[in-house]
Amino acid sequence: MTIRILDHITVALSGMNLIEASAGTGKTWAIASLYLRLLVERELRPEEILVVTFTEAATQELRARIRRRIREALDVMRGESADDEFLVAMRDRAEESGSTEQAAQLLEAALAGFDMASIFTIHGFCLRALQDHAFESGALYDTELMDDQSALAGQVIDDFWRERFFGSASRLLAYALLKKWTPDSLAAFLRSLQLSERDVVLPLYGEAEIERIECEAQAAFDDVRRIWRDEREALSELLRTSKALSRAEKFYRDDKVEPLLAALAEFVASGNPFALFDGFGKLTASGIAAGTKSSGAPPAHPLFEACERLQAAADERLLALKSELIAFYRQRLPERKKEGNVRFFDDLLTDLYHALADGPEAEALAEALRTRYKAALIDEFQDTDPMQYDIFRRIYANSDAPLFLIGDPKQAIYSFRGADIFAYLQAASDVGEERRFTLNANWRSTPKLLDGFNRLFEEARQPFVFDDIPSPPLVAGRDVVDESAAPPLAICLLDGGEEGGSLKSGDAAQFAAEACASMVAESISGGAEASGIAVIVRTHRQARLMQAALRRAGIVSVMRSDESVFASIEAEEVRILVTALADPGCEPLVRAALVTPLFGLNGSDIARLNADENAWAARLQEFRDYHRLWQERGFMVMARELMRREGVRERLLAMAGSSGERALTNVLHCFELLHREAHARGLGMESLVAWFSERVATRESGEDYQIRLESDEPAVKIVTAHLSKGLQYPVVFCPFQFGGSNGSGEVVLCHDEAGRMVRDFGSTAFDRHRAAAARETLAENLRLFYVALTRAEQRCVFFTARVVDGRKSGKQPQLTPASYLLYASDEARRSAEPVAEAVQELQAIGAEAMAETLQTMADASGGAMQVRRLSFGDDFRASVVCPVVAERPALVLRQFKASLETEWRIASFTALSRHKHTAFELPDRDETLTEPAAAPVALPDGDRSIFAFPKGAGAGILMHSIFETLDFATATASAIDEACATALGKYGFDKEWQPSLAGMAREVLATPLSSPDGPFTLGGLKPRSWQCELEFFFPLRRITAPELAETLAKHGVIPSGLDLAAAAQALDFAPVKGMLMGFMDMVFEAQGRFWLLDWKSNHLGNSPEEYRRERLDKAMQENLYRLQYLLYTVALDRYLALRVPGYRYETHFGGAIYVFLRGVSAERGEEFGFYRDLPPEALIRELGELLVETGTGEGD
Repeated sequence: MTIRILDHITVALSGMNLIEASAGTGKTWAIASLYLRLLVERELRPEEILVVTFTEAATQELRARIRRRIREALDVMRGESADDEFLVAMRDRAEESGSTEQAAQLLEAALAGFDMASIFTIHGFCLRALQDHAFESGALYDTELMDDQSALAGQVIDDFWRERFFGSASRLLAYALLKKWTPDSLAAFLRSLQLSERDVVLPLYGEAEIERIECEAQAAFDDVRRIWRDEREALSELLRTSKALSRAEKFYRDDKVEPLLAALAEFVASGNPFALFDGFGKLTASGIAAGTKSSGAPPAHPLFEACERLQAAADERLLALKSELIAFYRQRLPERKKEGNVRFFDDLLTDLYHALADGPEAEALAEALRTRYKAALIDEFQDTDPMQYDIFRRIYANSDAPLFLIGDPKQAIYSFRGADIFAYLQAASDVGEERRFTLNANWRSTPKLLDGFNRLFEEARQPFVFDDIPSPPLVAGRDVVDESAAPPLAICLLDGGEEGGSLKSGDAAQFAAEACASMVAESISGGAEASGIAVIVRTHRQARLMQAALRRAGIVSVMRSDESVFASIEAEEVRILVTALADPGCEPLVRAALVTPLFGLNGSDIARLNADENAWAARLQEFRDYHRLWQERGFMVMARELMRREGVRERLLAMAGSSGERALTNVLHCFELLHREAHARGLGMESLVAWFSERVATRESGEDYQIRLESDEPAVKIVTAHLSKGLQYPVVFCPFQFGGSNGSGEVVLCHDEAGRMVRDFGSTAFDRHRAAAARETLAENLRLFYVALTRAEQRCVFFTARVVDGRKSGKQPQLTPASYLLYASDEARRSAEPVAEAVQELQAIGAEAMAETLQTMADASGGAMQVRRLSFGDDFRASVVCPVVAERPALVLRQFKASLETEWRIASFTALSRHKHTAFELPDRDETLTEPAAAPVALPDGDRSIFAFPKGAGAGILMHSIFETLDFATATASAIDEACATALGKYGFDKEWQPSLAGMAREVLATPLSSPDGPFTLGGLKPRSWQCELEFFFPLRRITAPELAETLAKHGVIPSGLDLAAAAQALDFAPVKGMLMGFMDMVFEAQGRFWLLDWKSNHLGNSPEEYRRERLDKAMQENLYRLQYLLYTVALDRYLALRVPGYRYETHFGGAIYVFLRGVSAERGEEFGFYRDLPPEALIRELGELLVETGTGEGD
């Protein structure tokens, strides 16, 4: 492609033109220059020049820049000297034509009338066009414009749910519920589609296709029913006795076959071909094949084939139902909007497009808009979509009116907002090469840094995947003397050491954050200004991780991102506050507000207030006073008074590090939003609280809601890549991998050969579309990476690594933008599937080969690039070095005469039982293991039973995580399998352990547990009847080891044969008081009682018999687990007493259950693997009196 460099002074002001402005090449300057020429040469007024950009902030910036440029041009026309070559050229042309004074008058008039300038966002322009031309566009006059259509969309989905599942199609309900369909899940499905009326949505089902599916399902069901009737006994015998079938728990274990056959009989009797049951897949041909031993051949039977056809038909019918949902939504949502006479912002684009495309007055409307706006400059055109492009193309079609489309396809990074790079590519094709211009003079970065960028994004190697996105080399717009001898573009290779230098994504992120913080500290110590350093990240999580690393290095930082303030913890605290202030008579609401950081009280303070009636009454009166002040003088007056009286500002700023400034900024932001909403809409107290609460619940985003910089002081900037666009910094660090995904879920988004957006949720071409989506995602990630790097003026540092999650399970390395640019071959880049090819190549190389490739590139860069290889485990604890003070004050030795309280600390079961004090308590993970007293039963080589599963804390963490994530109320076989597979991948265990872990979980959930009110199982708990990892605190009296041992011996917790001296030695801890804390693995309610449960992964032997009661007694005694559950029971008893009306220990508490997971067998019952105890109430009361400091309150 021929590159045509834009000449701002000579480019023709007519027709449609495309200007590609690479990073730092002066896009806004070009827009302002063209605007000046339109004012002077075409004699247009500001209101006749349409300028469109995509955010309100950008419109304000453009407005200011253009106004300033007009002033500068007017000064030059009036004779002032200038270094600006463009303005000088404009004056020279005016002088040659004798129109200098006329030009000055035009500029002066433009400056005077600039408040009328037509500078809009795309939505603002569409709204103005529809309002000003209501007759031609057919727009309604009194339509209400709203910014959130989620509530209306929810109503439409509810309508669909009622019509489809409570009418003639109700026979689909059972299977839909089995697939976990809900109105909320359907809403999430529609959101993932990002529906637009011009897109292709696949698959599409009409009435004929749906009828075909139902006929196929009925035919398959009839076959199943016939075969079952005729061959029931033979089939049952086959499933019971076939030696080819696996008898593992997840397949065809003996106790699973009978329920499976019974479910099949019930299904056949129902007469509903779509009432498939959980486990039906085991009766399909593919299910049988999956459940067949590797050494055998799958047993064959006609029923299996019939079930295969039936399940395929049922799955396709649900797919067709989703297609029906889309058609229903597209029809019903506009009807609902029309009924309510409301429109939403995106409807403005749709309405104007249709008015221009197929409205009865389409030509008249286009002519009217061309007459009103005689020229148009469209900014950030790479972030447009096909509909927006069509709007401008139709307005200026068949016209010589100037239309300039200005953007950079290399910076198209907003697909998640609906932007479509293919619209830009279509425009580039439409204008042709003769009207396609480029800005390539970079005014931001140093020449040497530009050399590095040019080498990294070399056009010949398809750096942006698509051929149609050019990457011409950038040239320096100005000569800059680089005083540093070091190459300005640094590549840091993170080497994990083992496994070819691979790192898990979590390890790589932490490694990069620490290394980056160290390098930032080095830069600041070397003389760089902290305010000139930016760390650019992809996600808000990475931003918080980076800020924490910088804080540890003693570096002050501020975070700038597009995260909503409504997603912050401070917004939730403000919500709690305003809810209490609106209802000051509700004491629980007031208590909740008091324990937020805004007031700074803790549980002990609340307990003291509860015990002091006068003090509590005074507090309530203060809230009533704030309530009255809000009513009488408005929200902001009340908020300011509250902050003054309660010392909120001082309290928040006293928080550690820069988190106090962040918290205060968010609180003030929330107060401002509440004040503005109350003032703008005249909302009363309850309505304002409801408005704020709804936005906190939905974490509503928006330009006005983006979190603000917490400080104007010199500080390192942490900026998300999307928000960094348009900004620049002397030094830029990009420590994290700019990966991402599109197509990993049930919907994939890609483009077809014609450039149309395709949204596929299950068509026959789904796999092909998924590959195309992966290619497009890589392309956008590369563009985002380009945006991040090119913010740098003088120096840029980015990190690369070989990231592999689940190495032992055979997962492939992540393909990040850096790894594609640095390591992918030309053949992989040019292939039809560059993602798959590049990943395959990345699989074959390790850190050594990566380092060699990088060094070769650096050696050939002419001093523009350097490589640093960082090893996992290196010490990156560098911190900012304070400048040396010339004169130090004389040092004076002072004496400390006060006494230190050494006994007060936060204690825990760990501290009391394991002879060590920790700064904080984590959930117990069985790191102390009890070994069998005798030699265990030998296990064969390659055994993958639960007894052979690895021992230690890592195994304990994994097993705990499975039960923490399971939904006990709906723990299906597939859910258990998924939870186990996820845990194995997350913690780096071999995937071959999945069957044994899933089998263990099913045994635990299926074991009947006795209770005074009848047996129950953990797999049969009611929804929301349990809580995992329940943390507790309570104030601890001064306690010594002998005192605790004496109480335990008195109640038989310590065996009678053991003397108190030995017991005290087992509990050898220094006297302690303060707070006792801990984590209860699980608390649940069953049969009207509350139970305390703890998971134990301890290995006691290799057979269930080694987990019988006497062995468990020994393990409990050796590890002092009885002390653990007694402490937990004291805390839980106090917790329940505060929350359960009429609570009594003997009727509400069921006892403690310790589950030794390796030894559980549902068939043998709770005699194996379950240790249970109901401590006497007298013991719990005596321990409570011994341990709990009631005088200081409590904080359960």
